[in-house]
Amino acid sequence: MNQKLPLPHQPLMPRLRLDFYDTAVLLSRWEENGRLLTHPVSVHDVVSVCTSVALSSGLLPANTLFWGQQANTTTLGIYVPARRWRMQTAERHYHLPMPPFVFVGSGTAYKIFAVKKRPSGEEDRLYHVPCPNVHTTGGICQGNTPFPDCSPQTIQAALKLFMEGSLFNADLSRGKCRSYPDDVRQLWAELDGRPRFPLSELAPAQMRLRNLFS
Repeated sequence: MNQKLPLPHQPLMPRLRLDFYDTAVLLSRWEENGRLLTHPVSVHDVVSVCTSVALSSGLLPANTLFWGQQANTTTLGIYVPARRWRMQTAERHYHLPMPPFVFVGSGTAYKIFAVKKRPSGEEDRLYHVPCPNVHTTGGICQGNTPFPDCSPQTIQAALKLFMEGSLFNADLSRGKCRSYPDDVRQLWAELDGRPRFPLSELAPAQMRLRNLFS
């Protein structure tokens, strides 16, 4: 019985390409027979085609502040009202009141800041979240925790994973509150079980809400 030999691997060839130069835009198109056709196109036509591409966020979660899409990366910022969270270190479990948050995801990277109330403008001030394991830029130190790719369906799960699924330690615990600038966990010991976080404890960050949009 005759067997067909496997075909050699054929490299992928582009079918269409745009080249942007200082004085012109050239469109190159490869035909089925391998023939290459190139001709100039108007930059206005290129812009027109790009602006006609429809983008939709789909159904967004409650308290969404902003949404963006670049290539396959979704950026989403949500407002998280003040509440109590079940948090832990290696030595102790806490039931802690926390201030309102702004929680932002972009791909698998997440940032978190505290606020005193729901933001109403892009110049609203941000504060350091009163937690260890968060950089001064708001970036969450993820450690070995596999955070999901940000989307309207996953951002709430990512927030809970950080707040209640993390084992907090001494890393990045300085400068996160006013009373205990050397270690915010000392404030945690005082607040454990209390109903509300004292907003006077928040330490200002050198950022505004608009800094989170990109």
